[in-house]
Amino acid sequence: MEKSNSIIKFYLYANSLKEKIRTGWIEIGIAKKRLESVAEHVYGCLMLALSIDSEYELKLDMYKVLKMLSLHELEEILMGDITLRGSITKQEKLKLGKKCVKEVTNGLFKQKEIEELLDEFNEQLTKEAIFCYHIDKIECDFQAKIYDLQGTFSYEKAKEDLKYYGKRALEIEEKSKSASDIWIEYDKPIYETDEIFRKLIDEIQKIKELV
Repeated sequence: MEKSNSIIKFYLYANSLKEKIRTGWIEIGIAKKRLESVAEHVYGCLMLALSIDSEYELKLDMYKVLKMLSLHELEEILMGDITLRGSITKQEKLKLGKKCVKEVTNGLFKQKEIEELLDEFNEQLTKEAIFCYHIDKIECDFQAKIYDLQGTFSYEKAKEDLKYYGKRALEIEEKSKSASDIWIEYDKPIYETDEIFRKLIDEIQKIKELV
C-alpha cells in the first residue's frame, strides 16, 4: 500500500472518533444537547498530562506518554465505547480491542509499534502506562464534575450505577452528595498509591464553580 494511502485510511478511521459520543454520558442521561466525543476525551487527556508535567518532576518519557494517550482509544473506532454496563468481560474486551486496533492500523509501517504501545497501556507494567491509565480515568471524573456543575448530571441517574459497584456500593452512596461524587468515589482507590493523582482527585471533588 502506498504511504499516502495508509495515512489517509488511518486518519479517516481516527477522524470518526470526533463523531463518536462517549457511551457513559448517554447511558447516565446527561441532560445536554451536545455531549463529549471520544476525540474530545483524548484531547482532555493530553491537556491534563501536559499540565501535570508542567507542575511536577515526573521523570517519565513524555513523548511515549503523549503518543500512548493519543492512541489509547483507537479500539473504539470499531468496537465502540464499552462501559461497566456492557455485557462483556474485561478479557473479552481486551481481545476485541486488540483485533480492532490491528484492523485500524493495518497498512501503517509502524503498526506493530502502535500495537505494542497499546498493549503496554493495557498491561500497566511501566510507569508511563500507569500514568496514562490514571490520566484516562481522572479525565472522565473531571468531566463528570463539569457536567455536575453545569446542572446536567442528575444525582438520581448517577445512583443507577451503584448496582454495578458491588460491595462498595453502600459506602460510595453514603460518601456522595452529588452525581459526580458517585463516580469519583468509585474511582478513588485507583489513585491511592499515587500522591499526585490522589491530591488532584480530592481537589477536583471540591470544585464549586467553573472558571
